[in-house]
Amino acid sequence: MSHGKHSDEHYGEPGARHAAVVHDPEHDIDARSATIWVVGGAVATFLALWLMVPIFHRVQEAERRRKVDEAPNVEREEVEAEERGFLAGRNLTKRSIEQVLQQMAGK
Repeated sequence: MSHGKHSDEHYGEPGARHAAVVHDPEHDIDARSATIWVVGGAVATFLALWLMVPIFHRVQEAERRRKVDEAPNVEREEVEAEERGFLAGRNLTKRSIEQVLQQMAGK
């Protein structure tokens, strides 16, 4: 048996010598399959985002409410107490806001 001419039937035989199979890159990709995968991937991505965005917003709102709305604001309460004391007469002039207003009104 001569090894000069081989058909594709001898491709898997050990020791067989033949020309390399030519690859045609323009025809390697199946357009229908690729289109199905791209469209399917886009639909899957859209559905995943459609489900995850509302969940993200709920978690974000719950965290904002927990950290901002429901947290005790000690500093604000201290400042308000200090301001109420200042207006009540605990200041340099030792006069309350009512006394200052009466003096300004001339009564």
